[in-house]
Amino acid sequence: MKKKFTHLLLTAVLVVGATLPSAGIARADAASDASNRALIWLETQQDATAGLAFDGLVDSFEDFWGPNNPKQIVYTYDQAVAAIAFIVKGERGRAEKVLNKMRDIQDPTGYWLNSYWYNNGAGEEIREHVGPVVWMAMAAMAYEKQYNDTRYRPMALKALDWSLQYQQANGGVAGGWSAWSNSNEPWSSTEHNIDIYQVLKYYASVDSTKAAKYNAAATKVKSFLDTKVWDDANKRFTGGWKNDTNLIDPKLPLDVNPWGVLALGTTGTHNYGASLDYVENANGVPGTLANPRYKQTLTYNDAGNTLTGYDFDWTDEVKPAYDDNGNQIGNTGADVWFEGSAFMSLAYYMRGDVSKANAINTEIIKKQGTSGASLGGIPYSLKGTSNSYWVMAQQNCVSSTGWLILSIAHFNPFTGQYLTGGNPTNPTTPTDPTTPTPDPGTGDHTTADYTAGVTKSSATAISINIKPVTTAKYVDVHYKINGGTQLNYRMTNNSGTWKQSVTGLSTGTKIEYWFTYEKSGPQYDSAHYTYTLN
Repeated sequence: MKKKFTHLLLTAVLVVGATLPSAGIARADAASDASNRALIWLETQQDATAGLAFDGLVDSFEDFWGPNNPKQIVYTYDQAVAAIAFIVKGERGRAEKVLNKMRDIQDPTGYWLNSYWYNNGAGEEIREHVGPVVWMAMAAMAYEKQYNDTRYRPMALKALDWSLQYQQANGGVAGGWSAWSNSNEPWSSTEHNIDIYQVLKYYASVDSTKAAKYNAAATKVKSFLDTKVWDDANKRFTGGWKNDTNLIDPKLPLDVNPWGVLALGTTGTHNYGASLDYVENANGVPGTLANPRYKQTLTYNDAGNTLTGYDFDWTDEVKPAYDDNGNQIGNTGADVWFEGSAFMSLAYYMRGDVSKANAINTEIIKKQGTSGASLGGIPYSLKGTSNSYWVMAQQNCVSSTGWLILSIAHFNPFTGQYLTGGNPTNPTTPTDPTTPTPDPGTGDHTTADYTAGVTKSSATAISINIKPVTTAKYVDVHYKINGGTQLNYRMTNNSGTWKQSVTGLSTGTKIEYWFTYEKSGPQYDSAHYTYTLN
């Protein structure tokens, strides 16, 4: 989660659950339309930086200072979210514009500042935090996985190497460095450690020179998450660890729980999926640190209509908020944090609760911009309260808008893969009803929507192909080799036929493959097919 500092503060994040209305759940076409509108807004924000120092990056907020007076700030975390959203929407060129510029401005040691002024390229928030740096490595991972292209791997490895200098004896990776104190941050954020875990594991698996170092570091991070910041009594994650006092951070931001599910899975050392229930059932009246409340149903327009979503923090008491130095930073109160609500949607989908995931997205879409420069944008928060770290903006922003795209597409940025873990009896995207059951054959498969199959290109390589009847904006292929790990790639379009090469095979190799494809807006999943290399 991006640290939207309104001239102040620390780090962490959380989101919350609510019993959302069952009526009015977005249909696949309505959600797809919302995703396409969100893309339009992100494109507009990227185009706003054209010709300026950081041309290619994406303006983080819409008219932050006022109408036609943009703040001209780009947050590093936002650039990662925007790049991943562009990848999900098939906008490879736009994703590359973001990643190319971030590669250009990366410090030789591997970090980025938390934010920059894009008009002149100067640093804005002069802090070097592990979380945003790792998110850029995560964006590089998503690009590499979707396009089978390693051009941004050196950038990602430098980012990870820089981050690991802050790993502590307890396994946690501390926050980084701050110009505000001219010293290293004295805390290890749960959020940052959730961020880095899967990225370390991925690059350990693909780069033999980093395997030992990154696997060892990932093991230590996992131990920190499981033994230091997991609250087993309440089945939730806490906000972080204070390295200067060896105490838990008492604050309870929302995002660490849905992000923990997305990064670690629903089960494992602990029942991570239960953290969503904690968020959902925290019903303090009023919400306090001792008795939290995250879900809120609030009026969102002049007609008095309401929406239900999840707040960043645990309190809906209206009272002054203060930073760790005693400075007042606005007032707390009931709010809906749209970015965090999208986290919850995706985590619920991963847990198999598809109807709830869809319902949350429907609530977010109620506040989507409908015209002009605001078309497609999603605000950071509904009411603009303080979350006890900073005052949340009410403007449309990259983080909330980009995360809506990820949530609707069921793309998990922590692993760089599309989720297929939704309830199989209630899929979130329609399955092509004309597709036959899985076929063990090796020939072409023809349906009303496409012709697909496999071509043997050499003794050790094949090409998986699909030609949609209706021109597709994107097609993703998912496959497993001999029942192994699922791999996911954005396919290459060659005059209407989408292709993906698979190499390094041997006689008798069995490949299970299937597709996710766009058709006139909605996204569809094909049946699974198999091919055996002879």
